[in-house]
Amino acid sequence: MTIPSYPADLPPPLRAAFGEQSGDGRVIFRPDAGPTVPGLRFAAVMDIIPFSTQLKRWQLGLFDSFYLETLKKGMLPFTMPEPFTDGYPMLDEEQNTLLDENDVPLLFTETMLVRFADDGLPNRTSLQVDTFRVSFRLARLPT
Repeated sequence: MTIPSYPADLPPPLRAAFGEQSGDGRVIFRPDAGPTVPGLRFAAVMDIIPFSTQLKRWQLGLFDSFYLETLKKGMLPFTMPEPFTDGYPMLDEEQNTLLDENDVPLLFTETMLVRFADDGLPNRTSLQVDTFRVSFRLARLPT
């Protein structure tokens, strides 16, 4: 089975709304006296990513088709570009952009494997007649 990819025709997340919360794989032991003692419960945890994007009406249709049909109402995982890294230029230690032999900047390409978080199904808000904000929460799956 091929893992579907987030549609390339959809815009990236709004920068102001994008962030990432590290997953917590710890277990905290609370002794009768003294400070708590952390331990490792899980080695692989899911990071939670709030995601919000602004879509035109035709893009909303594309998103809905992806969510409803391709992902079976959000049940299947999918890949998408990693917004903090993907598409940004590679830099050397002096912050100069690295170039290939044709003087084209070298760009990072990184994807992440995600699914809709348990409490993060899409929420649509109409901003204008033909513009919508779609917000949801993703869980980055360990790879």
